[in-house]
Amino acid sequence: MQKAKSAVTVLLPFYKVGQEFDAAIESVVRQSYPFWELLLISNNGSDEGLEIAGRWVASEKRVRLVEEPQQGIAIALNRGLELCCTPYIARMDADDISHPERLKLQVDFLERNPDIGVVSSQASFRSDIPGSEGFSLFVDWQNSIITPVEHELYRFIESPLAHPTVMFRHALIDQFGLYSTGSVPEDYELWLRWMDQGVKFHKIPQKLLVWTDHSERLTRTHENYSREAFFTIKCDYLARWILRNVAADKRVVVCGSSRIGRKRATLLEDFGVDVYGFTDVKKRPNRQVRFIMLKELTDPTPWFLVNFIARRGVGQEIRQHFTALGFVEGKDFIMGA
Repeated sequence: MQKAKSAVTVLLPFYKVGQEFDAAIESVVRQSYPFWELLLISNNGSDEGLEIAGRWVASEKRVRLVEEPQQGIAIALNRGLELCCTPYIARMDADDISHPERLKLQVDFLERNPDIGVVSSQASFRSDIPGSEGFSLFVDWQNSIITPVEHELYRFIESPLAHPTVMFRHALIDQFGLYSTGSVPEDYELWLRWMDQGVKFHKIPQKLLVWTDHSERLTRTHENYSREAFFTIKCDYLARWILRNVAADKRVVVCGSSRIGRKRATLLEDFGVDVYGFTDVKKRPNRQVRFIMLKELTDPTPWFLVNFIARRGVGQEIRQHFTALGFVEGKDFIMGA
């Protein structure tokens, strides 16, 4: 069967860019898979970016330049989505590099696995910012999440996949809508929305994208990517999941009785979850909350636990502790940090 001339649209919005933009475009043009189109979406793009884009449009017929003057990455991406009609959509950022086999491997995977809606890949991480080790560890964590089950279980910890690594079915946009343009991390909200509707995610266990960190990255500078913004949208979808999946007679206990833990619990309550109480490694002097000692949480039958303790390494200890007692992740407890 002959493939359509363009099967994949790569959406690449740009604003302020440097010469790395040229290399990002070239990495798409040099793909081994030929059936693609590249939409360069100028979101009030810099003169340098427009010059680079113009050169590629003039030399490669599969590259198109689109103008979107209303500022915002979600707005720019939605503009691109409205203009493309290919069955698959891939993402790129203006300073990242795609491996030459990326599009081929992702298209092949989606065509072989009709039950999967989104396929991403592992990413290599590069940064010249001092003190970026934490972000590097975050990328390592994302890279460790491969299967649909892992994506479902770990989605409430952080975003389990890097936005510029994804390819998804265009039908998902038709069915569930465009990127949110509200005060939310637009990619994380989209993943949570799709998973809430049962869409399956998979990650190819190969590093098919070089993900570049820099001081102007939106995740570092824009309020839509603040910790509070992430937790608010996370707790919204986590509450929906709890209300749908946790038996009504189970008592919801939050692991993490600090001020931050209590604040996260309040968000869950705002979204309709009845939080019974809190537990922690040690009891904190707060008479306003019901505290359940860890030694009381040995039988999973009456409890459902939500972990909001974010200290590095503690989540794994909590997982191991309750798993050893017979608690099943996704049934008797969920990791929310």
